[in-house]
Amino acid sequence: MRIQDALAVARADATRIAHFMERRERFLDALDWSMLNEDHARQSAMLDDLLEGDMADAILYIDWLVERLAGDAEQVPGVLRFTPHPRPWQLAWITLAS
Repeated sequence: MRIQDALAVARADATRIAHFMERRERFLDALDWSMLNEDHARQSAMLDDLLEGDMADAILYIDWLVERLAGDAEQVPGVLRFTPHPRPWQLAWITLAS
């Protein structure tokens, strides 16, 4: 895969995560947190941490690709994808989304 194509995909993924995080923040701001039980509030905070980690990883990956491009690299074996989604341990969320 051309490194420029991988860079475009990684930048688009990072933008998608940023938009997802912004929409999620607006949604969470509108929630009545007193109606949530402790476990749901804790899981929500954990997902925030995971999304922030995904964004940090995406930014590091973009930086790495830019460094490779500056070093005259032309190809990469593939591209890492970063997409916001419920984690596998949140089966209830996956079921609700279906």
